[in-house]
Amino acid sequence: MNKEKIMVCVYYGPHGERLIRRGGELAKLLKCPLYVLSVIPVKDNELDQEQEKFMAAWQTICEEYDAMFIAKTNEDRKNSDIIAETAMSHHITQLIIGQSGQTRWQEITQGSFVNELLNRIHETDLHIVAVQRMAHHVTETHERGRQVTVITDGHDYWISNGEPEGEAVVAEGLFFKELNTDFDTGLLKIKTNNDFKYLKVSQGNVLDFIRATENDYDSKR
Repeated sequence: MNKEKIMVCVYYGPHGERLIRRGGELAKLLKCPLYVLSVIPVKDNELDQEQEKFMAAWQTICEEYDAMFIAKTNEDRKNSDIIAETAMSHHITQLIIGQSGQTRWQEITQGSFVNELLNRIHETDLHIVAVQRMAHHVTETHERGRQVTVITDGHDYWISNGEPEGEAVVAEGLFFKELNTDFDTGLLKIKTNNDFKYLKVSQGNVLDFIRATENDYDSKR
């Protein structure tokens, strides 16, 4: 069973729809559940017409991706606390927030908010997506794919740009490195007998390689 769970955080504005769709496409690639969280400053029955419009649109998009939509009031609490608690309660492994020029998001996507959130989500991966880069394809938030091999020491699996001596090469694929990171973290696309699969890579380590390939792996692309 895929252990990945993605949660997208949205706030009122024109970029919420694209951010949800970005998370939805990533969830499709990883074949994992998608959650969408909106932390609202007022109760549901106090939303104005514009806020109601955004909420309705987001719920419709969530239905397209079979995602769970969650709306929570902040109740004078920090947004970082609410987001972290929701992520932990649903066992989220990847958290996506958007970065834009909106005044409300300047606090959220810059400075202390990110630090507070990182201190609370622990092992959950945090992705800050620049709104102008968002689209429906992995290459919009990751670097261009590069050919790599997958090697193993008999226990762990790693990506490599060549064929190191002394290490067993077990696969080939395309690695899409996340933008704005110095580590080999991103997605690995491999060919199986039946389909292409995307595996999560964290600092060069290919996660869940055996689970994803034990039945139908074809090491030749």
